[in-house]
Amino acid sequence: METINNYDYLNALENDYQQADTAETGGRLPNGRYVAILNEARLYPPDEKKGYPRFSTSWIVTDGEYKGRYIYLSFNFTPQGFPYYKAFSKGVGVELPHLAMLPDHLADFTGKIAQLTLAEQKNDPRYQNVYFDRLLGAGNIEDYRKPKAEQADAPQYEPVSDEEDMPF
Repeated sequence: METINNYDYLNALENDYQQADTAETGGRLPNGRYVAILNEARLYPPDEKKGYPRFSTSWIVTDGEYKGRYIYLSFNFTPQGFPYYKAFSKGVGVELPHLAMLPDHLADFTGKIAQLTLAEQKNDPRYQNVYFDRLLGAGNIEDYRKPKAEQADAPQYEPVSDEEDMPF
């Protein structure tokens, strides 16, 4: 008598997932080197969770299997983290004489093309570190951003006049 496994569909789903092109489905990028363009730089003030400012960048992968995916690289403005920010800033060619000038120069980071490396953390493989390797040049970020989808599927609402509104 043949045994029927009621969970064959789970094996099929797993196989389909492993064979699927994950470039469009999200998830973690594999460890390795990527060419990416700097999409945006932001400065976050200290808050309740983190009592120090943070500098964060988002990058768009420009070529290869993962083209269009994002990589995030951040720096904490702490005694340990600040030297890494300074090296990064120098590496992309945005050196400022005073850090107080940074909020007015965040746009200067946009469009820088660089090689980044993603590497698994040795003490906790669930997480990855992102390293800025070297500047490759500059480009137009609009050439790499995906167009925002039209909101045609969004429900359309019509304003109702106050005269037709029923009091409750």
